[in-house]
Amino acid sequence: MGTLFGRKWGPPVDPPDGGWAWMVALAGFVVSACSYGVLRSVGVFFVTWQDYFSMKAAETGLIQSIITGVLNLAAPIAGALSNRFGCRVVVMVGGVISSAGFVLSLWASSPLHLYVTVGFLTGFGYSLSVTTTMATIGRYFTTHRLRANSLASIGGSFVSFAFPPLFQYLMDEYTWRGALVLIGGIVLQVVGFGALVRPILLKGDARLQKNLGKVQQPSAQNIRLLTEPRFSLFCVAVFLFGFGRFVPNIYIVPRARAFGVEEYPSAFLLSILAIGDIVGRALVGLLPEWPTFRRADQFAMNIFLMGVATLFAPLAKTYVTMAVYSACYGLLMGGCVPLLYTAIAEIGGANRMSSALGIIMFLRGAGNLAGPPFSGWLRDITGTFDATLLEGGGCLVLAG
Repeated sequence: MGTLFGRKWGPPVDPPDGGWAWMVALAGFVVSACSYGVLRSVGVFFVTWQDYFSMKAAETGLIQSIITGVLNLAAPIAGALSNRFGCRVVVMVGGVISSAGFVLSLWASSPLHLYVTVGFLTGFGYSLSVTTTMATIGRYFTTHRLRANSLASIGGSFVSFAFPPLFQYLMDEYTWRGALVLIGGIVLQVVGFGALVRPILLKGDARLQKNLGKVQQPSAQNIRLLTEPRFSLFCVAVFLFGFGRFVPNIYIVPRARAFGVEEYPSAFLLSILAIGDIVGRALVGLLPEWPTFRRADQFAMNIFLMGVATLFAPLAKTYVTMAVYSACYGLLMGGCVPLLYTAIAEIGGANRMSSALGIIMFLRGAGNLAGPPFSGWLRDITGTFDATLLEGGGCLVLAG
């Protein structure tokens, strides 16, 4: 992780699994809060933007889709830059770019301006910061890697309860333009905490130093990873996971409304899912590891159970059973995120974490973009939400 030549590094070490490693995990918590936490909360601006720019709902929702898409699809670029320039620099530059995306929206005069600033710039900055920080955490830890990933990934879920009312208050007090500038200041904290992401030279990297000046190119490293059968199979599983995992989030509320559940109780199903997500991310860090049931196996079992639960979701026809399903799915979904990052390090290798994470995030993002339109098409041709749940559950079972 980082340029190995032309710098004075200490001797190669094993992942420290403690000490400064926990400061890197703390940086991951802040990066997650300032990226995923803000991303989940920016919806409070949508109605205001619709009224101000006379936008349709689909046009407004495209802003959040661009952020999510660029965040995931630019991950291979983030991994390559991290390999070239070092993890600390890339995380800090990512914080500057994502903050600039919000600040430059002060002069937005059209939806296209927001697509470029809040959408593309912010998403690209997030990709640099998130991909690099999570990859570095994978290099710093071995035994406590899952616990560290749990701590880092819970940041976005934790602040998702605080940011929406805060953003609404800022918008009421300073207009939506002023609020975006202040949010840019919040996101800028990534720069300070990014300084904690100190590069580390692992013993697995030492072979790259044997032939001075012959650094393995990221593109070659990516090709080598994709030729490994286990990693290639993992890539297929992650794409299917991305394809099916958001189906319940999208359709659980309209399905409840179709069964006659009132508006607010239907919306609360998403709150139940979010609470389960936080609990899952916190509890999964306590999961032990067995020699015959490692983190990759645990990740596979987790998403398999998500799929099984979703395949049975059409049987949930009362509010109580819908709430039980939401809680179970949220719990499992929260657990799968730290397990995914940990499994990447286990399968791809800690010394290739940046390249491996870049590929995986790209494939997950591609699945995230392709899955919802396909499930919407199923809903349109079948006239029922149950078909979408069966499709999503089937993808998750196959991924597991």
